[in-house]
Amino acid sequence: MSTHHSNPTPHLHTADMPPAESSDTDNLMPGDTLKDTDTAYLMPGDTLKTSDDGNSQAGDENHSEHSTPHRRTCATMNVHRRLLSRSPAYVRARNDIENMALRYTSRADINQRTGITRIPVVVHVLWKTPAQNISDAQINSQIDVLNQDFRRTNADVSLTPDPFRPLTADARLEFFLATTAPDGTPSTGIVRKQTTANSFSYDDGVKSNATNGSDAWPSDRYLNIWVCELSDGLLGYAQFPGGAAETDGVVILHSAFGTTGTAAAPFNRGRTATHEIGHWLNLNHIWGDDGTGCAGSDNVADTPNQAASNAGTPTFPSVSCGNGPHGDMFMNYMDYVDDAAMFMFTAGQVARMHACLDGPRSSIGFAASAPRPSSSPVIAWDANRLDVFMLDQKRELQHKWWNGSSWGPTLTTSEAMGGIGTSVPQAVSWGPNRLDVFMTGTDSALYHKWWDGSSWGPSVTGYEAMGGVCVGDPRVVSWGANRLDVFVIGTDRALYHKWWDGTAWGPSVTGYERLGGVCIGQPEVVAWGANRLDIFVIGTDRALYHKWWDGTAWGPSVNGYERLGGVCMSAPRAVAWGANRLDVFVVGTDGALYHKWWNGSSWGPSLSGAFERMGGICVGDPEVVAWGADRLDVFVIGTDSALYHKWWNGSSWGPSLTDYERMGGICTSSPRAVAWGSNRLDVFVTGTDSALYHKWWNGSSWEPSLTDYERMGGTISTF
Repeated sequence: MSTHHSNPTPHLHTADMPPAESSDTDNLMPGDTLKDTDTAYLMPGDTLKTSDDGNSQAGDENHSEHSTPHRRTCATMNVHRRLLSRSPAYVRARNDIENMALRYTSRADINQRTGITRIPVVVHVLWKTPAQNISDAQINSQIDVLNQDFRRTNADVSLTPDPFRPLTADARLEFFLATTAPDGTPSTGIVRKQTTANSFSYDDGVKSNATNGSDAWPSDRYLNIWVCELSDGLLGYAQFPGGAAETDGVVILHSAFGTTGTAAAPFNRGRTATHEIGHWLNLNHIWGDDGTGCAGSDNVADTPNQAASNAGTPTFPSVSCGNGPHGDMFMNYMDYVDDAAMFMFTAGQVARMHACLDGPRSSIGFAASAPRPSSSPVIAWDANRLDVFMLDQKRELQHKWWNGSSWGPTLTTSEAMGGIGTSVPQAVSWGPNRLDVFMTGTDSALYHKWWDGSSWGPSVTGYEAMGGVCVGDPRVVSWGANRLDVFVIGTDRALYHKWWDGTAWGPSVTGYERLGGVCIGQPEVVAWGANRLDIFVIGTDRALYHKWWDGTAWGPSVNGYERLGGVCMSAPRAVAWGANRLDVFVVGTDGALYHKWWNGSSWGPSLSGAFERMGGICVGDPEVVAWGADRLDVFVIGTDSALYHKWWNGSSWGPSLTDYERMGGICTSSPRAVAWGSNRLDVFVTGTDSALYHKWWNGSSWEPSLTDYERMGGTISTF
């Protein structure tokens, strides 16, 4: 690895600058006359307007008093049309996003992402009067509503009419106030700013310090919500994905935010934010925004066509556009009814939101079950689902699974899957009910098999030969639906790479891209966002080295590496618990665990020297998993062969920086851990009888007990 010191000043994580917007409207259709003041998408009688000089300033007499609107108004489409008329880049982005959404939702095997995606939120409170400076309690009440609505745990979902009830769906999205600011310092996730503006409109003035608003936090890492006084009876608006980063987010009237404080009927149940975040996740209004016609579409198959928006509290059924007998789905969050009358998303809308989160918003949020984990013999592709792969004493691949209620084929038996493996099997999942498994064969070539949701390919016991002469274990990651990246070490100790792009293997089925280096042991790979990869290897000087793919190029170069220092005696283990965040663990020459991290702008404790020493005397490689924001769980084997555990809770290490929780056992393999949900952990090891053993954290205690294990049988040679 020392041959790669020709890159002394690597530029880490440098994002491409977006192109400047243009007023060119060549991408519009002939005859289009889109303007800021176009109100084609407003209800009759609405007077929503904006002016070229921005938001209303102090002294504007028309906005000195606030009255709660009695009819829902949303300016998302006005913002959308303004951007279409002014920004060819936005036009192109929207076309790409819609094409991706169509492909995503038309594929039954990838129409949902795995796990529960948790999205960090920053709330910008812009206030002129004390009443507008809403309380923390009001903000927290809104977060609670969002978590109920997007998880389908809201009590009023039971009011869904029977014909529509089977269509309702859990979006598996959760929201939390950000605990870390963009610079890495602790945060409450709330920004308060006194403004001289009497009110704001939908011209985005609220989103900039320069116009009496508040600058957005990086929109690739946070959902920005601005809460303020809005003019002209406006309840809120959002920016669809594809627009400028500095204006990306959601704006809500303070008296339509949350369920307490200034929240006022009929918009006092927090549903304005649910509606606008639906837009932020690429949902359209349910009636298709075609005025009062029947030709519009919300691009979702399971929502009935309807003539126009509904208001107030309609009575079921309300028939339009020949959609009887059940009529309009007016209780959908994307209609215009009062808060008390809206209480559901459909499965089709959830698929569209997931397409957005796997596409234009893939860098924000993360799943409690780690949506982009590095490969492992143990994988979770959904809540309460586990798949375990190991080699038996004949080195044949064996498989067992937990389906939510029982182990298959049984607790102590496994499914024989053929082959003769010479590496630890590595499994990864890029979608629900999808598995890809890799291992090296006796000829040192890479082999692959896959589960497509109904059968194993090429067959239960067959494999796809992928060429190469590999040393040690492969490592695999998926950063998006139908995407795989595989890394192996060659006989020249260089790193090699191949990838599946959804249609073909690159560079070819049996070919590899050479990425240089002289590497010791297994590589480690992690993806914290779409089209983003971070690779860690140990060099011949036993220092830690790093390279990355930023979406367009390898850094520091195709064959170069960034030296991160240390003298490492184990393979590195890395995890990302959020966008632009990395935590890497190794064992040092004294047997202690060591840690370094990337916080989005720099390496800590330093780039190429210090690591954080975490104590212990560790045998073999560490294991690390993250089940939530700013949460890490680390497992190691001690000199007594018992399992030990430590954790980061967001503010400190437990039991302490250098201490560990002893979890018993006499372990003959490295630990393998996975999290399939918030506050849930499953850990597997092999015992002295070569059988598989399992223990789990259920959110409050370890089972079967802190030091006991569930015996799962087998005679395992490699795990």
